[in-house]
Amino acid sequence: MLVVATIKQIQLHPIKEPPSQENDFQKFKTEDGEIEINIFNKGSFSKATLKQIKEETLSFFNALQKGIVPNSSPSKIYIHLYDEKKVSYASDNTIHLYWVKEGNYPLIHELAHVIFGYTEGHVTQEGLAIFMQDSYSDKGAFPNFQEDVHDIMKYLMTQEISIPLETLLRENQIFTHSKLNKDSYSLRWLGYIESASFSDFLINQYGMEEFLKIYDRPNLTDVIHTVYGKKLEHLEMEWKEFLQGNSVPNEETIRSYDPQIQEIIKHLEANKEQILKTS
Repeated sequence: MLVVATIKQIQLHPIKEPPSQENDFQKFKTEDGEIEINIFNKGSFSKATLKQIKEETLSFFNALQKGIVPNSSPSKIYIHLYDEKKVSYASDNTIHLYWVKEGNYPLIHELAHVIFGYTEGHVTQEGLAIFMQDSYSDKGAFPNFQEDVHDIMKYLMTQEISIPLETLLRENQIFTHSKLNKDSYSLRWLGYIESASFSDFLINQYGMEEFLKIYDRPNLTDVIHTVYGKKLEHLEMEWKEFLQGNSVPNEETIRSYDPQIQEIIKHLEANKEQILKTS
């Protein structure tokens, strides 16, 4: 007997289409299945770009699982991608990522903020985020664009451009990214570079385990003394002696840096008295 299916019957059993490859790139989990990543493509980026973001994210998580234990990590992370040149930032478990089209996006930097937490101050948080960006990404992102933070800091100190660490720990407004003019933007950049250099020094000199004990902690001056058994001034002196131990980058090296770094350094050199007194 010939059986003819009705339209209604056919509609009850629709053909399932394979999942979109783009969806695979926009919603996925870490290798251990503990964290779900959701990417929101607000810049109409290609599948190749989404795939790259996914691969960089998973590679970072895999590297952390092999050696570094974060203080805390959310079960879901949301990453918004934009086709604009603004300041990227993280809030709780959500990342707003800019400079994606240009390839200078600080994905690992912002993931570090989300994974390790960001509640108290800025020095250790930005220091660790820049350390992670330099260690696990080849993207030339703000503030050092893959240049050695110690070399930059050494040069700045020869020009008498630096912020006392006690001031850096106390004055949170140095790190603000809202309503910036040229002076405040340059001061903010300097705060990031100093935080990165000092944090990198502590991590390499005393170890990541000790650094995570002071990470994102209130009353950081006291906590540093407790953890390292040395006052902040003593560690600052050690850090500066470390910086002075190697040669200072020459003018030719400085001119090879990213144009944004060159412009900021020139502005700091020309206006250091006015800019540094605001810190």
